[in-house]
Amino acid sequence: MKYIPSGKKEFEDMLKGLGIKSFDELITHIPEQMRDRDLQIEEGISEFELMKKAKLIAGKNKNTANNISFMGCGIYDHYIPPAVRHIALRPEFYTAYTPYQAEVSQGTLQVIYEFQSMICELYDMDISNASMYDGASSTAEACHMAIGIQKKKSILLSDMLHPSIKAVIGTYLKGMDIQYDTVSSINGLTDILDLKNKLTDNTAAFVIQTPNFLGCLEDMAGIAEIVKNSSAMLIVNQNPMSLGLLKPPGFYDADIAVGEAQTLGIQQAFGGPLIGVFTAKKQYARSMPGRIIGKTVDIKNREGYVMTLQTREQHIRREKATSNICTNEGLCLLMSTVYMELLGREGFYTVSRDSAAAAHYLQTSMNGISGIEMIYNNEFYNEFPVKIKNLNTVYEDMKKLGYLMGVKMHQFGDKYKDVILLAATEKRSRQEIDKFIMDLKGVCK
Repeated sequence: MKYIPSGKKEFEDMLKGLGIKSFDELITHIPEQMRDRDLQIEEGISEFELMKKAKLIAGKNKNTANNISFMGCGIYDHYIPPAVRHIALRPEFYTAYTPYQAEVSQGTLQVIYEFQSMICELYDMDISNASMYDGASSTAEACHMAIGIQKKKSILLSDMLHPSIKAVIGTYLKGMDIQYDTVSSINGLTDILDLKNKLTDNTAAFVIQTPNFLGCLEDMAGIAEIVKNSSAMLIVNQNPMSLGLLKPPGFYDADIAVGEAQTLGIQQAFGGPLIGVFTAKKQYARSMPGRIIGKTVDIKNREGYVMTLQTREQHIRREKATSNICTNEGLCLLMSTVYMELLGREGFYTVSRDSAAAAHYLQTSMNGISGIEMIYNNEFYNEFPVKIKNLNTVYEDMKKLGYLMGVKMHQFGDKYKDVILLAATEKRSRQEIDKFIMDLKGVCK
């Protein structure tokens, strides 16, 4: 079946109207070396053939439907109820855009308001915005916000902050004459003594993640006390799913609390799209990026939802504007809202508890396997690092047996050679973990 392009006559008429004889003449402004390329594009095919070919290519991927996954390191394999996708695909949500006209976007604004309310309760913070693009940009925006509030030129980052988050922060601060330094780590945890030594009067904020990059739980009470005794602000990045079990950032008097909410009903999808949480103390509301939705009543005492705060430069004085997060990131926000409402308090606690229980059972079961070394003895939530002799060989052998074993950490530096980070969620049953351990023992031998 040969594809015959449509619109050929219209294209020729357009060229004629422009006084051009050929397509090549149309693109003469492009350097010749850029035009003279063999793109090796195949002949056009029908939609049916295209879908068939796409499915064939997609079938080569290893996915969590056909493999048992212990991968984490920021993106996790949680169960997502089908109702989440069903509601998100409703046309009034799926085709919606930024609610510039609040009066005709009441459904969208209500969803955002409910999301903000639940996130505030989870993080024990005063205010939440209408989400960010991801947890990394949330953290970088928090640094921007702290610098603006404090009028200082220095940021401190924990060494145990995810390297990808550090990289995004570095990109955001590049060219701004802002200095940022790293507080070192000891045995997988932030070095509290080094934090004390590096905090100065010029430090705008200290940024810490818990559970941290390696899954370990930081001493937040001790760290918060040190930061609060200085003039710096405390920025906490925390996985929202962990808050079913762990104390929230508000408990430690965090000034800004952020996180990656992929764990709340968003597919892993090869790493995106994601959704960033951004919360803060009430007094910082006007310094926050994005939007805040509020609930009110009209002159007839009818309940309604409005954009309480907007930071877009078209809406407020340019010098007071912050980052304008106003695209349909709200679709991910909708899915997270539906997910949290479907789970409820008990369901949320159960998922958080079962994820931690599965990870701890996995770690205990791995003790004593030949060639496997537990690196740290720290408390953790649902993931932990181990060192495995001949990791690449073990990893590939386990993949052949149907396991996505974890995230190999060598990509983050030579110090992580043969180290793998394993995570477990509520999806991992005792039977699956037992079989994984049995197969791992066989492979390691």
